[in-house]
Amino acid sequence: MKKSKIARLALAALISFSLTNCEKDTEDVLETNEIDFSKSAHVCIAKWDAPNGAKATSVKAKQWETGQTIRVKFLNGNSFVQSKVRQYAVEWEKYANLKFQWVTSGSANIKIAFREGQYADEAGSWSYLGTDSNSYAHSMHFGWFNDSTSDTEFRRTTIHEFGHALGLIHEHQNPVAGINWDKDAVYAYYAGAPNYWSQAQVDNNLFRRYDASISNYSEYDPLSIMHYPIPAEHTLDRVAVGSNSQLSATDKAFIGTIYPFPDSGDICAGVAPYNGNTSYSTGDKVTYNGTLYQRTSTGWSNLGECGSSDPCDGVAPYNGNTSYSVGDQVTYNGTLYQRTSTGWSNLGPCGA
Repeated sequence: MKKSKIARLALAALISFSLTNCEKDTEDVLETNEIDFSKSAHVCIAKWDAPNGAKATSVKAKQWETGQTIRVKFLNGNSFVQSKVRQYAVEWEKYANLKFQWVTSGSANIKIAFREGQYADEAGSWSYLGTDSNSYAHSMHFGWFNDSTSDTEFRRTTIHEFGHALGLIHEHQNPVAGINWDKDAVYAYYAGAPNYWSQAQVDNNLFRRYDASISNYSEYDPLSIMHYPIPAEHTLDRVAVGSNSQLSATDKAFIGTIYPFPDSGDICAGVAPYNGNTSYSTGDKVTYNGTLYQRTSTGWSNLGECGSSDPCDGVAPYNGNTSYSVGDQVTYNGTLYQRTSTGWSNLGPCGA
């Protein structure tokens, strides 16, 4: 049992964190309320499953080596748009045991172009899947970035395309996704500007779901950065998905299972100290006064003291009278669970 002094320090830290991060709550609300934007948002093209007869690829077969340094090179683009891509692409490095090395010459694994010069006719944005990037001289494209692009759009599209480059498929094609599509409405929408897609292209980019036997997948996550925005009129039950522009808690946890960091026995290993000048998102972890905390939708959750290898250390048992938010963690019958948008995710046994 923790000493009362430690408990008081933790409580003080939680109060301090909540005060200094109240501005983040505003952004969280903004991100989840961008439903109207979903009616006109740009969407990327699934280059790994194009409508030319190519077969669906196995995500499992397209993963990089855990711990690998991936070389990334720009083929064109001015310094501003390049800097924005670098700024947001590295968000994946916080949660995946991979590193991006930005090179200007020599060979590269990921080769990025913008809509200019020889690529002026490429209006869409896309990336080849995982290690398939090695086989193409032009493996990632941003067709609508320019000096006037908003930071939200830079973040949304960059993180999304680099998710594909790490081997992630579109979330609405998750094997366990159960979207109740109004197919006629979707066909009609994508047949018009700016996409002009055929029904076969819509089938491949939206309706096709991947077989669980060939893909890594978690529970369906409508908040995933890898999800297309879906306006309500595209579903029969009028359930909409907004234009997600940041990694969800499930995105962060899932990519860590694909590219795990080595287990040092210390739950704080690789976690940066709390920084009052940083804007944190739900699911982010920090250390503070020798304790590990995780950002939730309402504040910070105490995950335990540094040096402990028990993921349940400091996590309260489930209480049926408590209202939990996405990102909250509880213990139940010797197991750690985290609240998601659709239920509870099993994070593993206590004492591990």
